Amino acid sequence: MNIVSVIIPHYNGEDMLYNCINSIYKNISINNFEIIVVDNASTDSSINRIKNSFGDVKIVSNKSNLGYSQGCNIGANHANGKYLLFLNNDTEHSKDWIEKLINFLDTNSKVAAVQPKILNIHNKKLFDYAGGAGGFLDKFCFPFVKGRIFHTLEEDLGQYNNPSRIFWASGAALMIRSEVFNKLEGFEKIYFAYMEEIDLCWRAQSLGYEIWSCSDSYIYHHGPYKNFRKNSMKSLYFNHRNSWILFLKNAYSFNYGISIIIKLFLDWIALFYSLLRLDLKRFFAIIKAHIWLFIHLWKVIKLRQYNKYRLNKLDNIYNGSIVLDYFIKRKKYFSQISLK
Repeated sequence: MNIVSVIIPHYNGEDMLYNCINSIYKNISINNFEIIVVDNASTDSSINRIKNSFGDVKIVSNKSNLGYSQGCNIGANHANGKYLLFLNNDTEHSKDWIEKLINFLDTNSKVAAVQPKILNIHNKKLFDYAGGAGGFLDKFCFPFVKGRIFHTLEEDLGQYNNPSRIFWASGAALMIRSEVFNKLEGFEKIYFAYMEEIDLCWRAQSLGYEIWSCSDSYIYHHGPYKNFRKNSMKSLYFNHRNSWILFLKNAYSFNYGISIIIKLFLDWIALFYSLLRLDLKRFFAIIKAHIWLFIHLWKVIKLRQYNKYRLNKLDNIYNGSIVLDYFIKRKKYFSQISLK
């Protein structure tokens, strides 16, 4: 049995995948590990290049693009590691970063999952958009992270270097105990991409486990760092849609519908704001997300009915609104947010 199985869901990006795997081999010291690439029907030559360059890498080929969630679940079915490390293909790494995550889980039995500190590869002084130093969630299911709130990336000055409990670990680099992952039956496939790791961490905490960030382990990610309006309409759509799925599926209490009304109101403000700024990608992404929810609401409600974890109220969800904090109260940095 391997100590860790590194699972990389992949769809196109030949150079990024090669650099990612090469970086793993360069920066790992242990021998009992495996790398599994789950290819979601790539149309480039990335898989042939990996086969020719890294003979030990397992390749699992899907016939179509099943997304991050199902790609990870399929990879986990082929893994035999004590720990599963789900890793984005557009990451590069520091020395012994995997060993540090393993050691953290080995010495903290209550922790189900852990993430490294994630910095931006284009400007290594900045935290990255996808995860920073660990994620949190407000009561309307808007996520935010240490080091990044909406469009504001913080400079890494060591302010989040101490290991700390978080609400969710980033799917860009998430290590979880395989026994916990199997008990939770993996990622919820309805998400396809974005926020499935938040759902997973929510369910793990409902079982009594904790989620942590181990910041002496760090990696670099190819995330945006200047112009966030360059985000694709697809990513904007999934973020808006999946926030609603997360909310409707998992929230402990809707406070007699008031929270739903407030969340709808915040979405309509975002819709008006994007139109005012001529950010048409975001505008149509929000519209598309609401159309999907209207059509598939029964499916989401059914997921809630079968979600046995929703009745477990968690005490570490931020009881405020990160949207109001950021855009109205002008709180741009995590240190300005009081989680209690």
